[in-house]
Amino acid sequence: MLIVKKEEMNSYKNNLLVPFFLLLLLPFTGTTQTPTPDTTGLKLPEGFSAIIVADKLGKTRHLVVTPQNDIYVRLARPVNGKGTLLLHEENGQATVKFGFGNFGGTGIYLRDGYLYTSSNSEIFRYKVDANYQVDTNSIERIVTGMVDKGTHDTKSIMMDKEGNMYIPIGCPSNSCQEKDRQKGSLGIAGCPLLETSGGVWVFKRDQKDQTYADGIRYATGLRNVVGVDWNYQSNKLYVMQHGRDNLNTIFPDMYTTKDNAELPAECMYALNKGDNAGWPFIYYDRFQKKKIQAPEYGGDGKKEGSAEYIDPAAAYPAHMAPNALLFYTGKQFPEKYRNGAFIAFHGSWNRAPEPQAGYFVVFQPFKNGIPAGDWEVFADNFSGSPEKTANGRADHRPCGLAQGPDGSLYVTDDKNGTIFKISYDQKSSVTKTAVTKPVATKAALAKKPSTVVAKTKTPATPIAVAKVSSATNATMSAGKAVYMQHCAACHQVDGEGVGNLNPPLIKTKYVLGDKTRLINVVLKGLSQQDVDGEKYSNAMPPLNYLTDKEIANVLTYIRNSFGNKAGALTEGEVKKTRAKK
Repeated sequence: MLIVKKEEMNSYKNNLLVPFFLLLLLPFTGTTQTPTPDTTGLKLPEGFSAIIVADKLGKTRHLVVTPQNDIYVRLARPVNGKGTLLLHEENGQATVKFGFGNFGGTGIYLRDGYLYTSSNSEIFRYKVDANYQVDTNSIERIVTGMVDKGTHDTKSIMMDKEGNMYIPIGCPSNSCQEKDRQKGSLGIAGCPLLETSGGVWVFKRDQKDQTYADGIRYATGLRNVVGVDWNYQSNKLYVMQHGRDNLNTIFPDMYTTKDNAELPAECMYALNKGDNAGWPFIYYDRFQKKKIQAPEYGGDGKKEGSAEYIDPAAAYPAHMAPNALLFYTGKQFPEKYRNGAFIAFHGSWNRAPEPQAGYFVVFQPFKNGIPAGDWEVFADNFSGSPEKTANGRADHRPCGLAQGPDGSLYVTDDKNGTIFKISYDQKSSVTKTAVTKPVATKAALAKKPSTVVAKTKTPATPIAVAKVSSATNATMSAGKAVYMQHCAACHQVDGEGVGNLNPPLIKTKYVLGDKTRLINVVLKGLSQQDVDGEKYSNAMPPLNYLTDKEIANVLTYIRNSFGNKAGALTEGEVKKTRAKK
């Protein structure tokens, strides 16, 4: 029997009158025929097909699927006050049964009669019955007080054979600089941030209100881990690290914009207690196949890092954001996939002006509990087209992975709230246009990771430049050069920004409004970006190392590009504003 709090049930009934929930429920009613692979547009290996079992749910993150085909999925942000949704799947369609928990987040785990979920600072659990139905009255807070500063804040959940609970805690920093993401700023000695973040902690799964003092720091030197799974063949915790950013913008004398796009690798680590993966003191260069000392800590792009730091188990192209890791133990897929790892790459935003990459699920073969052989793209075209991949304007961004009771693979998308289900049928008849062979392998990308999109024509830069008499062609050209070097990685080549991370520059009050305020944003940065009522989590570092002329040029370019039309700025205006402290 499903047990729900009285107030939650009343809220749920009332929400049925809200148009959003009507739209949420309508697509999942009835007994429609299972969609063909063409409806998803995914590109899959021969014999595989995909359907969409749910859509428009919100920002769906990690998920679990029960033996009864119930799906518990976390939402990064609560919808109508509910941060976890319970759906039931039947005949390829998933119906929302109800939602619970008033906190958003990523982590979710089902183990021994309990459903565990996380906010960005706490871990909770609920009792479930023999049919895995949740009792929302039974909520208990298991861990509290974890670091949450709005950057690298997700808390995934994993357990080992004995039920010890492993929680990755990301570090709210790019490279532990004295001044985060600022040009030339050196690293803080010893990086004290590692005391409470940048690693994996172990807690008891059944003790209430644990804090750092009750946990054990299992491994350190991990900037930001979202994808995590336990490998039962090797009996080890495997994690996927998001690599650091801004090599070129912080140290332009050592790194090019291409280096910035291609370094460092996104790394898979197999962890033992006490391991140190080396962040922020080193990064992994998959071309040199070496651990390289970070420039913030005396590196020059070639100097090797200390041997005390562990090597990655496998390495992948830069900045593609591995958000989920799943060891496949089902029997539905062919033998080659058994005990191998699927990885959901959320897709890059910070490779500009190089093409963006990712937005796919890859498969990494394993043998005897360790990576064996080249990885390959397994499910592609979540973005919708090669052009959308290159521009970073994907229709869907893979985030969570789960194995269903029949061995199917479930993939969430946290942009449009879609849940995909990928299945295998060797005898199925599949159109050649809907199903293709994997598009890339580790070997194919070994020399040039940007070849993820090598077969794609990079679309022309979608920048509409207004004709204004106050902005000469020379000024616009010079401003564009500064923009591509210092601004495009965050605000993108087309000026549209990145989701909830970096604000757009298109027709905003900051861009088109008061000149002095705009100049000060460049000179002083913006720690909490609140633009036209929308909040963005990435802080903008000050660019006061740019000359007055460079700032005037780039702001003139921004104010007269991307559909904007506003007056030019002069070198004198910047100089005057800089002089005021």
